[in-house]
Amino acid sequence: MSVIETKKKESVDEDEIEIRLSEILLFLRNKRWNIIAFSIIGILIGALFAFSKPNQYISQIIVLPEIQTKNAGLSGLGSLAGLAGIDINSMSGGSVDAIRPDIYPDVLSSVPFALYILEQPVYYSVLKKEVSLKEFFKQQSQKGIISKLFFKSYDDKSIEKYNTKNIGPTIQLTDEQENLVKQIQTSVVATFDKKTGMIKISVILPDQIVAAIVARLSLEYLTEYITSYRTEKARNQVAFLSKQVSEAKSKYEVAEYNLSNYRDKNRSLFLNTAKIEEQRLQAEFLLSQTVYNDLSKQLEQAKIKVEEESPIFKILEPAQVPLKKYAPKRSLIILGFTIAATIIGLIFYGIREFSFKFK
Repeated sequence: MSVIETKKKESVDEDEIEIRLSEILLFLRNKRWNIIAFSIIGILIGALFAFSKPNQYISQIIVLPEIQTKNAGLSGLGSLAGLAGIDINSMSGGSVDAIRPDIYPDVLSSVPFALYILEQPVYYSVLKKEVSLKEFFKQQSQKGIISKLFFKSYDDKSIEKYNTKNIGPTIQLTDEQENLVKQIQTSVVATFDKKTGMIKISVILPDQIVAAIVARLSLEYLTEYITSYRTEKARNQVAFLSKQVSEAKSKYEVAEYNLSNYRDKNRSLFLNTAKIEEQRLQAEFLLSQTVYNDLSKQLEQAKIKVEEESPIFKILEPAQVPLKKYAPKRSLIILGFTIAATIIGLIFYGIREFSFKFK
């Protein structure tokens, strides 16, 4: 290709680009009112959608949990051995806490927690009385046009269509319960920061007071759950020893009474058979006394063990009633709908305009 032909091709390409840009500018000028109309429609739809969504408020609790480990004296050596892939705790017979703090958020995302929290009373400022959290969600679902269209009311009797016999310790939810459980799992979120070791419980609900109450109840549930898990073995031992101490005390009192009664009736007797019987009763008394004292000591030690195993949750930031809404960001929603409508208008009229010219 010669130099002249190359220059001619470049000039033709520049002319084509100039024509395309001019057509685009002409198109924008001619269709500006149509595109503005699309933008206005987007603003109206965005405003309708944004203001139909209720305000959401967030209440947070920050907690510093206790991390319990056995063989604390070997913790430094254990960390060094861990780098080499050696578990020194298992070698020395010790073990770390089975429920680590990074698993705590899973407790608050479980179905049992959701079912528990739904039955708890909360103060609903609109009704100015205490209602269950389940009733609060039902009241919220009946507000607004959009929520009425998308909310599905369920009947608790729908459980009857299932066979509930011989299902054992399983959980069988109704359609309504399943829907409410999903709302709880979305509203209550717990996170664990591995760097700081802190747990943050965040509750997002349409009512400020209810959000703060649910955050407090969530922390109470988590604390009770972890405490129950860690102290279950010690508490079972306390219950067992309490029963044994009660039985040993009864035997001790009976043996004491039998020995005293025998001595009172046989004061002036010096027969060998009488002495043998007294020695037997005295041996039973001493044995029952020893067993009772030993079991009492073990019971007190078990009670101390329960206190030692009880975890500590230090609240760094308690639940507060939020003053400002957390969501929705109505201005951003309206802006997003406006931009989307404008782009749709440009695409619609652009395809229509240029396809007509090409034809």
